[in-house]
Amino acid sequence: MNKLGRIAAIASIYIGTIIGAGFASGQEIWFFFSRYGTEGRWGLLVSTIVFGFLGAKAIEWGRRIGSCSYQDFLINLTGKYFGYFSDLMMTTFIFLLTGVMLAGSGAVAAETGLGREMVCWITVCLTVLILSQHLEGIKGVNLFVVPLLFIMGIIINFSEEKVILSVWEQTTSSGSWLLASLQYSAYNLVMALPVLVTLYRLEPDPMILKWGGLIGGLSLGILALLFYRVLVKYDFSTIDLPLAFITQHWKKGWRYLYLVALWGELFTTLIAHAYALASRFNLPKNRWYLGKLFLILSMAVLISRLGFARLIKRLYPLFGFFSFTILLPLWFKPLPALEDGQEIYRKSSFFDL
Repeated sequence: MNKLGRIAAIASIYIGTIIGAGFASGQEIWFFFSRYGTEGRWGLLVSTIVFGFLGAKAIEWGRRIGSCSYQDFLINLTGKYFGYFSDLMMTTFIFLLTGVMLAGSGAVAAETGLGREMVCWITVCLTVLILSQHLEGIKGVNLFVVPLLFIMGIIINFSEEKVILSVWEQTTSSGSWLLASLQYSAYNLVMALPVLVTLYRLEPDPMILKWGGLIGGLSLGILALLFYRVLVKYDFSTIDLPLAFITQHWKKGWRYLYLVALWGELFTTLIAHAYALASRFNLPKNRWYLGKLFLILSMAVLISRLGFARLIKRLYPLFGFFSFTILLPLWFKPLPALEDGQEIYRKSSFFDL
């Protein structure tokens, strides 16, 4: 694969890890950006900068310390004692949010007329199958799903005037758009760390990793803007899946295409969370790796029964505040020193690729 293709692969993994149930359904974009009206655009800009700069920095940090899991990264970043506390918090939230992704897959199933339980269990089995290939499996799924969601974002922007018939007009919410954007960025970036800090295993070239992180962050901002433009005009506070609601009047083929893209993005984040738990407990080296992974996901199915929108609105802001304690040292602390034999960044232009 040439260098541009390798950069695209890293960027796609980054995007797919961030874009989960809340983003692809429109719930996150409406809650953290669109409900603030035109000020939400500034929030999107702040978020894009955070994703681009700190995403690339986290990837390089993981490479320099040879991180095996997010526990290694957190201890190196925040110190031994707070690192262990952060590890406990992250492990708990990753497990709960695995349930959120499964709840989202059930909500998508309801939109198509399929059974929630059946789709949840099918999703669990597919997750185990993909993660039998570790990071290569994650890469393959994201290279397919991420471009599909970009296509759907463009289509929704061109067609939304025709399809929204019964939601009321948006009124600007009170509160701080800046705080909301920082909460959103902190939460999503921290939840992506388990994958980001181990990407060096998939791609050893630090320049590829850096540009993959930067382009991934920029692409997240562009995709969020596509959804923001549609969601800012209406109040979706009582809608579980705002973008699915928008597409409800589409012809069946196009609507099902969006629902496939939505389910795909739920799936990419689900496999990222499942990979995080597997690497945290060192399951890939365990004889019963896939069986134990299936058991963990089966337990998460119970969490999914609490409901998708309820889980997002309660868990995301809470974990967003906790995530500041990781985001701030990641922003201000310098990268760890290179170990002997590690390649440093060469000075070159992007167009050398």
